[in-house]
Amino acid sequence: MSSKDMKKIVLLSRKSFLAKIQTHIAKIEIDKIKKKLIDIHYSSSLGDKDLSANAWKQHGFGIFTNSLSKKLVLKEADIVVHSFKDLPVKNLNRTSFVCLRRDDPRDIILIKRSSLNKKKLVIGTSSPRRKYYLKKLKEFLPYQELKSIQIRGNVPSRLEKVLNSSMEDGLFMAKAAIDRILKYGQKIDKKEYKNFRLNFEKFEKVILPISQFPSAAAQGCIALEFRNDDEKIKKILEKINHMPTSQDCYKERKYLYKWGGGCNLDIGVTIENVLNEKILFARGKDTQTKKYFYEKKYLNNKLIRKVKNIFPSNISKYQMFRRDLHEFSKSLKNKNILATRADFKEFGSLKTVSNLITSGVSSWKKINKKGILVNSSLDGFGENYREIENVYKGNQNYTYKLTYKENNFKTKFPVISHYSLTPLINDTTIDNLFIAESFYWMSFSAFKMAIKLRPEIMNKRNACGPGQTYIQISKFIPKNQLNIYLTYEDFKKFELK
Repeated sequence: MSSKDMKKIVLLSRKSFLAKIQTHIAKIEIDKIKKKLIDIHYSSSLGDKDLSANAWKQHGFGIFTNSLSKKLVLKEADIVVHSFKDLPVKNLNRTSFVCLRRDDPRDIILIKRSSLNKKKLVIGTSSPRRKYYLKKLKEFLPYQELKSIQIRGNVPSRLEKVLNSSMEDGLFMAKAAIDRILKYGQKIDKKEYKNFRLNFEKFEKVILPISQFPSAAAQGCIALEFRNDDEKIKKILEKINHMPTSQDCYKERKYLYKWGGGCNLDIGVTIENVLNEKILFARGKDTQTKKYFYEKKYLNNKLIRKVKNIFPSNISKYQMFRRDLHEFSKSLKNKNILATRADFKEFGSLKTVSNLITSGVSSWKKINKKGILVNSSLDGFGENYREIENVYKGNQNYTYKLTYKENNFKTKFPVISHYSLTPLINDTTIDNLFIAESFYWMSFSAFKMAIKLRPEIMNKRNACGPGQTYIQISKFIPKNQLNIYLTYEDFKKFELK
């Protein structure tokens, strides 16, 4: 049978600009299997028709998806394109889903450049989870107060509303939505895309760390829904299903389901992948006790045998180097900067940078206390973690890494130094080094010094974070014998008797 004789596949989606883009992405993937057999239809959902602040309460979870799913069940469509996070976690439709490769799951805050010098900000969001997060964000944003205000509508219209409002200073939304508009928007609607880009440039961008602010379950994933009894469509979609994304998103939705489940809950849950390590982060409100919780789970099985002596045994008494601060080796003005620590001789210079990234969350918090706005973080996941696209930076230039003067390790970032390391190990640390059975390394320099003092450490159990330290130590210790922990506290929890 020729492709001309084959029945067209009806792909159904919402009418919004972003929904059309997501449908375009789905079509690209389906075309790889069945080219030129797609017939796209658009339909409005309850969420598109009712833009009131109480729409969630009135219509319940699924206001963006239920009406489209019904059309699928009634055989008015063969496939429905959804944002997976919008789908109810309990599916009653006798349908199934496949997942396209997940985009960046993180949330982003857009702050009007005209509001940057205010002491108090009003941020638009309709999500209970994000309203709750605004209360936690005082440690991350240098403002006295962060209030939420209800805002509905598609992504471009929300930017327009905030820019034209004297009440609102910014927006809280999914980064994946913006990424998709930036990548594909021009192909869908040139005028809408151009207007979006012009408005987008009027905002400062702050990408939130997933470890502290997990997103809605399955955020960043496009799901394709089909009828269980449609074997033809099932065979096509199974070929484009991205299994790692599917597994992570279903685990996140399962986690959410135990709380009653939906993105209208005050709960975020995201599984992040780093160096083959899966880590689940969750934060939110227990619907029964009404108490807020934070959870971090390492999902991979680790080879662990708890021991009595770990290194370091006491982080406050640990010392292997003296750090001497000095002036920056180059001017930071208008540069994109990655700060690996938060100790500086010239803190004021950080206010002149174009875009500021921190290697971890603790550095972000310390810099924030100085009243300096941080734009994003590697979140302790290492230098290869989710590279920030140029459009989110203040300029298109490369990013400089702030580090110590003697650092000569190969890195993708040009270096600016601001401190020196001098070996200075104290007696407590030496004693600890020779009785420990399990070790956590916060720098390769410390590891290198330690194995000179006690070479058999390489035959002991070792662990570190997933960044540059891991890259260097794994040249000496097989990767399958090197455990990954995001923090020393995690290491201590798992490995100390």
